[in-house]
Amino acid sequence: MKRLPLLCLLLCLPLPAAAAERLAVRLQHGGSLGAAEAERVLEGAEAMARELTGLTVTRVAEGLLTGRCGTEDSCLRAVAAEARTEHVLVLGWVPRRPGTGDVDLAWVDTVRGVVARRAEGGLSPTTLARDLRPAVAALMPAFARRGWGGLVVPGTVRLRVDGRMLAEPGEVVALTAGPHEVDLLLPSGEAALSREQVPEGARLRLEPGPGALARTGTSGAPRGKGLRTASYVTFSLGALAVAGSLVAGGLSRGALRELEACEGRQRDCTAFPSASSAHAQAGRYARTGNVLLGAGAGLTTVGAGLFVFDLLSTDSE
Repeated sequence: MKRLPLLCLLLCLPLPAAAAERLAVRLQHGGSLGAAEAERVLEGAEAMARELTGLTVTRVAEGLLTGRCGTEDSCLRAVAAEARTEHVLVLGWVPRRPGTGDVDLAWVDTVRGVVARRAEGGLSPTTLARDLRPAVAALMPAFARRGWGGLVVPGTVRLRVDGRMLAEPGEVVALTAGPHEVDLLLPSGEAALSREQVPEGARLRLEPGPGALARTGTSGAPRGKGLRTASYVTFSLGALAVAGSLVAGGLSRGALRELEACEGRQRDCTAFPSASSAHAQAGRYARTGNVLLGAGAGLTTVGAGLFVFDLLSTDSE
């Protein structure tokens, strides 16, 4: 039998956000800056980073690789490995004329092994952090910006977030920190929908398991559970509506039961005003019963259809 698409609906309560990833700022100056001046530059750079990013900026001890790396990626990765953080911002100070210098700026993502570089010239150590702010903001990964987080899914999965299709999501999809409706469209034609809490300054990894969406650190819901639950709820609402129509029909008949017809010379029949009011009330009950009967029939039909569809879809797997 042809495989039918299956919608796995996971209604998840918000979970505690993962801890933000860490950023270390490293300054390489080759001894061209005094200890006090280098400390001021490093503190200013760290303060600037805290303003720009949702990552946790942490201080690491100076290591053995104190020379300037320049544009050598292998050297930059070695400096980043010393920090043992997920991200490292490396500032390589190159003195030029007195009081100014150039900066080889590099952002190293140690998780992905990616290095992004920029060069800025004619800077002063006293205003270095302020002058480097636009360059650091440009180098920073989008998900690491303040108020943002990242979502990581396998490359074979098409991603839709909050109803918007992301045609080429890339390895890390940047999203505003907070809850999002995440829909993974699998190569098999199946879909997995969940409500995810994207943490600020961290990457949330989603892996579609066999028949369910496995969230890192949490368990997934059984396949088809959402669809079958919807069929039960819909059918139950329809049954209640049909029962309500029967009650309304009984009330309509009861409203007319006490009326006495005027026949021949009989004068103890129900007066016209009372009879008119009773007929109007009976009509209202009857109309309510008809509406409930129609709605109930429709809901029970839909509920039964959803149940059959879910059963056939499960059997075809």
